[in-house]
Amino acid sequence: MTRAVSLLAWILAQAAEPALPTPPVEPPAPTAAPDPAPPPEVQAAAPEELPPPPLPPPPPEPLLYGYKGMSEVSLAFGYSSASGFLGGGGFRTFVIDGLAPGIEGSVQTGAGTTIGMLLGSLRVAPVRTRQLAVVVTGRAGRVLISHHDDGWGAGGGAGVIWFVAPHAGIELGYEVLWLLPRSFCADLTSCTVQGPVIGLRFSF
Repeated sequence: MTRAVSLLAWILAQAAEPALPTPPVEPPAPTAAPDPAPPPEVQAAAPEELPPPPLPPPPPEPLLYGYKGMSEVSLAFGYSSASGFLGGGGFRTFVIDGLAPGIEGSVQTGAGTTIGMLLGSLRVAPVRTRQLAVVVTGRAGRVLISHHDDGWGAGGGAGVIWFVAPHAGIELGYEVLWLLPRSFCADLTSCTVQGPVIGLRFSF
């Protein structure tokens, strides 16, 4: 009996003791929700970043006189010590830069004599710039004289061309032509035809 009373008293004592407070449980910190991915059609419509367009190429340098493939028409005016004033024309094509074969024809009148020439030519342009060109030309061919036997001539000249436009220039030069054979010009004033020449040059 006594033991039962003691057990009951201990149970009542335990029930009378205050319960310790339970610490509050903190809720978990909210986390940011990830951005929703755009729908597939929006992703496909997004423009791609294109590279910048390439720079345009620089304009080509203008071609100098006497470039390969250039053709030239010439008109010449001059004075000959043998027969006075002359006029003529020619045509040539540059087969390589600075070298052009061609053909020339001219007529000289004066002192009662008319001289016609049909000459093959070969022109070399050793100096070529945008403003001027130095040219050396060799010539040879047939020489026809009125009231006289026909003969041959060979020679050449040198000159400078000043360009007044991209395809036009004025040539100032000096030319010498020797008449051949000696028997052909023995009865003429001289066997040498020479003098200054002014020419117009048109290229294309």
